[in-house]
Amino acid sequence: MKNQYDVVVGQKWLAEGIKLISQGSKEDVIRHQFAAYLPQLFPEKPWWVEQHALGAESYVKFRKAGKNTGGFVDTLVGLTAIEYEKDLNKGDLFTHGLEQVKDYCAGLLNDGHPQELIIGILSDTVRWHAYRIASVTSPDVVEKKACGAEHVVLEEIQALVLTDSDERSSRQLGEFLIRHLGREGARPLSAHTLAHDLGFESDFCKRHVNGIEKLVDLAFAADANYAGLITKLWNDFVAYLGDNSAAGGFEKDVYVRELYLLTLAKLLCANIIAKKALVSNDDDIRAILNGDHFKNQGLTNLVEYDYFGWLNSDPHVSALIPVAMAIQDDLRAYDFKSAPAEDLFGATMAQLAKRSQRLLLGQEWTPAWLAAKLVERVFAALPAGEAPKLIDMCCGSGAMVVEAVKLAKARLDASGVPVDAAYVSELAHSITGFDIDPLAVMLSKVSWVVAARDRLEPFGSSQVVIPIYHADSLFTATPLSKNVDKESGTNQYALNLDDKKVGLPSFLVSPEARALFDAILNGSYEMAMVSARAPSPMFTPAELAALLAISERSSGIELNTKNKAAALKFCGELVSILDGLQRSGRNGIWAFILRNSYRPGLVAGLFNGLISNPPWLALSKIADNPYKKALRSRADRYGIKPQGPSHLHIELATIFLLHAVERYLKDGAAIGCILPETVLSGDHHEPFRTGAFLTSAKPVQMGLDEVWRIERGTFKNEAIIFFGKKEARSSFVTGPIPGNQVAPHGLTPIQFNQITQGNRVAWSDRVPVSSSSPASSSVSSLPTVYYRPAIFRQGADIMPRTLIFHEATPVNNQWALGPIDRNSSSNRYLVNGAKLHKAFSLPSSMVPGQYVFDVLMSNHLTAFDIVEPAKGLLPIVRNRAGNWEPETPTMLATQGAARQAFGRIFAAVGPTTTSTEFFKKLDTNLRKLSTQLIPSSGWLVIMGAGGDLPCAAYTDITVFDTTKLIIDQTLYWSVVSSEDEAVYLTGLLNSEALNGIIKDFQARGQWGSRHVHTLPIGVTPQYDATNAVHTEVVNKTRVLLQQWKNLKATDATIAQLLDPNQRLPQRRSSLRVKITALPSYSSYAFACRSLYGV
Repeated sequence: MKNQYDVVVGQKWLAEGIKLISQGSKEDVIRHQFAAYLPQLFPEKPWWVEQHALGAESYVKFRKAGKNTGGFVDTLVGLTAIEYEKDLNKGDLFTHGLEQVKDYCAGLLNDGHPQELIIGILSDTVRWHAYRIASVTSPDVVEKKACGAEHVVLEEIQALVLTDSDERSSRQLGEFLIRHLGREGARPLSAHTLAHDLGFESDFCKRHVNGIEKLVDLAFAADANYAGLITKLWNDFVAYLGDNSAAGGFEKDVYVRELYLLTLAKLLCANIIAKKALVSNDDDIRAILNGDHFKNQGLTNLVEYDYFGWLNSDPHVSALIPVAMAIQDDLRAYDFKSAPAEDLFGATMAQLAKRSQRLLLGQEWTPAWLAAKLVERVFAALPAGEAPKLIDMCCGSGAMVVEAVKLAKARLDASGVPVDAAYVSELAHSITGFDIDPLAVMLSKVSWVVAARDRLEPFGSSQVVIPIYHADSLFTATPLSKNVDKESGTNQYALNLDDKKVGLPSFLVSPEARALFDAILNGSYEMAMVSARAPSPMFTPAELAALLAISERSSGIELNTKNKAAALKFCGELVSILDGLQRSGRNGIWAFILRNSYRPGLVAGLFNGLISNPPWLALSKIADNPYKKALRSRADRYGIKPQGPSHLHIELATIFLLHAVERYLKDGAAIGCILPETVLSGDHHEPFRTGAFLTSAKPVQMGLDEVWRIERGTFKNEAIIFFGKKEARSSFVTGPIPGNQVAPHGLTPIQFNQITQGNRVAWSDRVPVSSSSPASSSVSSLPTVYYRPAIFRQGADIMPRTLIFHEATPVNNQWALGPIDRNSSSNRYLVNGAKLHKAFSLPSSMVPGQYVFDVLMSNHLTAFDIVEPAKGLLPIVRNRAGNWEPETPTMLATQGAARQAFGRIFAAVGPTTTSTEFFKKLDTNLRKLSTQLIPSSGWLVIMGAGGDLPCAAYTDITVFDTTKLIIDQTLYWSVVSSEDEAVYLTGLLNSEALNGIIKDFQARGQWGSRHVHTLPIGVTPQYDATNAVHTEVVNKTRVLLQQWKNLKATDATIAQLLDPNQRLPQRRSSLRVKITALPSYSSYAFACRSLYGV
């Protein structure tokens, strides 16, 4: 940990700070100035300096005056909560500030942080008071997360009053800051902090990954023989299972970054086991990297000799040790004693996935809250009286694994079982995981250890095999064979070890022979290594027979004569080849591959529950190789291969699910699986929804019990959770499907209905809408089928208009703002008709361009046309994840005129309104602003949310600066990849045929049909470029658009009708009249009617 302090800069700050306080400056000014100086005080920018800025206005919850409430800490650095005041010489400010420090310390206790690690600081930047929590008067309130200031007794541990700016005072300031803000063991360790501090986009990674890259380059040059073996195996399995652009390609940059994360994970795990930051010498680091450290702790397979094993062994490990030592030193900032039981690496893996084209590795991170709810639901559905034995066939970095271990521990503890070797064994059997990414496997193992840590202590008292394996759970390919799928059911599997053939008898790859298989592999490997030390092979037929006999005895399995001969032949071939590979310098990894790759065949039918988030990928995205052919064959056998053009979009997720149910689960097993939302209504999922797999060539007995819709924005694509059981039922779906909307805060009950159109079936949770007046209780049926032609989202609540929209004129990089003239301005439509804050206006001011955005709203949309968006003033910024969030009060405090402008806006909303509260009004509980991520390429399609007639238009998204584009709630929007698809959607959404279909499903009020909202989307099928009916809509719409463009150039009245200051309903109606009069309109309308079948 580097904490170099610049004494001279410290003196400059003290002089300025003392001056600002003596002048009576405001707290925000003093605090901002100190924050600006802090990176100069510590030029190497340790983590806590950055956190001082990022932790500004962190929210904590505490008890106050008998009520649950909360507040914003001025800044939170690790577990040091800092409250700034403008002058602590004023007694009332000191008293007030100390009370807030108590609140914040109570809030950190409520968040579950250890009392001994929490520090509270009260400061005006030249006077500093540090406190620890001496005691909590009512310990039970901490367990109930109801701790408040009245429960906390603080003890001052240091006071520093600086009245001069001399060198001594400056040094005292630096020592105080390092001691309390830069202290070791005070940074909470979580998935978020790990991804932010140590992830692939962090300065930490950039600092260390260069050394690893040099090591890899040197190793590849020095040992080209073994490097070639690793490259070949990587290409043949890991990269082989990627998409068309990546399959068969070795990405050294990704390999380097995976080695970085692998190294980091090992060091983290060692520290977590020790519950402290370790002080390690070269030998200690070597043992951590090669796995000996963990074997001594009883974790026999945490570290294996995998694709990176050669770099963690001599001679190459010597170059890795200095890098690992530097990483270990930097890790001293973290609290390892209270390391959380969660998937620590998922967010970081997601960063890596952005850099790699390997799409099959399951690197879509499952948030901890979602994994917990899914696993809890599956545990509740396990067969009565059975201990959990779950399978996650695509475990990634271990989100589901962690939650399964936590619940298995709770179940074992509740049963009163003592924590002994039997307890640990049952815990280890509670969840088994597979993943084809070797890095994910290692990270998932570490996650398992983190979750089980308190039941493995003292480490070394039990020997544990963590049941997480590097394998293709579909069992269609291994690093040794591309034809496993074809070989299933034959006498043997043909293994290819560096172009040398071995026949693995099929009977050994079965649950019954699992112990024998492991014993043979271990014995054969040890015999080969001993033999390879001699000048020539030294094993004899008698020794091979003894090896097999010992394996039979240790496993308790006695083979018949035929199988004994086959097993003996396998032993001989394997020992001979491993001996030769060792002599030629091309061994090492083979034991890892053999132990892992065939594990799916050894655990068939052993599990009573499934929990997983399998890859979501269309088969068309996979490289054209035998793996793709095997998947297509598997879809055929399960009966879920769709007919027609949709066959290109066979979804891997459902193949993974059906295969896992068929291969791994016992009858009666519970199922919980995250699937893409397209399962609800996509054409390519039609065979799955109708349960075609029940009577397929390879039937799977499975029934659906519940569907949960996952909160939008949780994943890049929307998703559901499928809950069911492996059991024979009369049909896959037996009636209305119960379900929930699942979000971090809980579950909201919903119900899915089966709706049909001809022989098509979809599942919809759409609430039927009223067909008459509001007083009527009758409802109409839903549209014949609910489609999702594209992902349309509703815009954000950009309201109230008068507070956000002003006359705006660009001046260099700033904007001159002023009142909108409600009689003559071209922007008068933005404020006329306002219901709230009618009289509000901003005085003339100049604000930075960063707060002025392009806002699209319904006034800008008419059929086939979008006019220029309005300029809106909003206190928002993008966070590191790319989501919108409120600008912080401290940053606004530095913005001069912008701060004054927003101050007036916030005051108009309410006297206590802040940027955060204002943002919440824009965002709403549906997070319509924070998740509004508009891509920079593609075609933007917008559709009006209001009105009784559908209205839509499209444009090339590049006409906008998407970093500044905001879409209002009066519009639904989607960005599609091709102009043809955009033309298709726009043509249909403007058609009379569509209006005729949806009008019976529009709620009707006193003034007729209500807003269309998403009804037009629900009856419009997804664009299919191979469907002639679809392409006819595109062609006819293009002709109509060209004629409309020509008319706009000659008819001056159209420009007036496009003016957003005119009444929108009348403008749209008048423009439709002109469009329907175009010569090509009738053929366009006919094409749309043909598609909708009306």
